[in-house]
Amino acid sequence: MFFRREKEACPSPGFHGKGRMLLAVFFLLLLHLLAGPAPAAESGVVDEVVDGDTLRVRTGGSAEAVTVRLIGIDAPERSHPSLGKEFFSDEAAAHLASLCRGKAVRMEKGAEETDKYDRLLRYVFLPPPDGRLLNEEMLRAGMARAFARFPFSRKDSFLAAEGRARREGKGLWKDGGMAEARWLAAGNAAPVEVYPSGGRTFVLAHKGLAKAGVERGDLPKEIEGILRLRGELSDAEFASKARDRGFRPVDPSQAGTAGSGPQGQRAPQPAPAIREPVIPWEEAHRHEGEEIVVEGTIVRTHRAEKVMYLNFHANWKRYLTLVILVKDLPLFPADPEKTYKGKKVRVRGEVKLYKDRPEMVVRDPGNIKIVP
Repeated sequence: MFFRREKEACPSPGFHGKGRMLLAVFFLLLLHLLAGPAPAAESGVVDEVVDGDTLRVRTGGSAEAVTVRLIGIDAPERSHPSLGKEFFSDEAAAHLASLCRGKAVRMEKGAEETDKYDRLLRYVFLPPPDGRLLNEEMLRAGMARAFARFPFSRKDSFLAAEGRARREGKGLWKDGGMAEARWLAAGNAAPVEVYPSGGRTFVLAHKGLAKAGVERGDLPKEIEGILRLRGELSDAEFASKARDRGFRPVDPSQAGTAGSGPQGQRAPQPAPAIREPVIPWEEAHRHEGEEIVVEGTIVRTHRAEKVMYLNFHANWKRYLTLVILVKDLPLFPADPEKTYKGKKVRVRGEVKLYKDRPEMVVRDPGNIKIVP
């Protein structure tokens, strides 16, 4: 005789599904509780616009504003230490300032926290009800190029925004890019001339110097190299470093002065009858903590929120910067930028290093004099 064994009771398939769902929800809630409250969205107020892609933002609780680089765009530079001033840089900075200066903004991180200069990398949004993404707005207005060298989440939409600005001839793309070409040809950049020579090689000429026998494939590297030296170095240092790269004076009589003035002409001689020792401004960084007198021509000025900068060279990271505090400006001429820019000045003050950059704070207008 066979006896049938009763089947063990088991939940229905429907119960299994509900049980799994409840367990999943339970574990998600547990993970959320263990993780603690979600971090609040980054927000702050824009204190200053440095360039068309860089802001100074004061975040909640911070004593000092932080520098924020807009992800995925590259706007023309107003004060790049080697490139100098680029086409449409003032317009780009002014446009960004009109959108956000003094406003609260929301910031969103990308794949990386900071760049190599320790600037925060962020997508920056205007507050509601506007809500526009500043990074993309700069591209739409033709005030910046999409920076596609590195991957980022909004790459496709940014490239599309740049493409529309190009087709519509906005900003940087005005007149099919010929506006920039005319700006450069008008003398706003030192050209590098390229001449075909024997053996299917080329000769490069720049500022009274030339390099022969350059191979076709090496042209971009050599052009970029000599322009970077010209932008980064003083006349004396440039002549030496250019020689190391194989550049020689076109006119042998200028062998000791090539690169020291327009087309390699001899630089103007210093003013006579100097009554006190004058340190070359290129050497000021060697006199940290000393009160010295320097002399040179102011080639660049830049006014920030709290200070005004006067530079003897566009490379403000390497060479001496004169600093006038905004609170002291009433003591100086009414328009100090116009007063000093392009003028030869003699300045007395103490040299200090700020973030490894040589600076001299000028508090008394009597310590900076225009000289013939």
